[in-house]
Amino acid sequence: MAQAGTVLAAPAALHQQIAAKGIPVVGVSGPPWIVTYDPSATQAQKDQGDALAAAFDGQDRRYRLLTNIYQSIQALTAAQRTNIWTDLSAPYAGSPRRYLSTAGINAGPIFSEDWDANQTTGNQRDSSRMRIEAMYTQDNCFYLDRPVFDNTISVLGVE
Repeated sequence: MAQAGTVLAAPAALHQQIAAKGIPVVGVSGPPWIVTYDPSATQAQKDQGDALAAAFDGQDRRYRLLTNIYQSIQALTAAQRTNIWTDLSAPYAGSPRRYLSTAGINAGPIFSEDWDANQTTGNQRDSSRMRIEAMYTQDNCFYLDRPVFDNTISVLGVE
């Protein structure tokens, strides 16, 4: 959850990547990468997290520019963008929409964009929704890394 160009250290990047898959992770250390899971993690989740750790390249990441994330989302198919919006606009953790639950640097702009995304029509609405998707992805950099709602999507908030 940072602005473009900010470095995301390798252990934090791996932690976020594992957590984005819905795996209850407590911490990551290494290399070699050791993942500590919450007691609620199932064996299947631990296996998935361990596989991500084994494949991790150990490199720091940098947060991408919002315009670059926006362009990556814009290049997706209409069906993929619909799947993203369906997930992001669904109620989540006490919030009326998932994207309103973000606590990152883009929380304020996302809140401001909410009205246009839901009260306008046509190109204005679609553009507003993609701006929210880009901001949310920058704040949650692995959110669109082959998500469970559409594993054909791969748009990262980091590079």
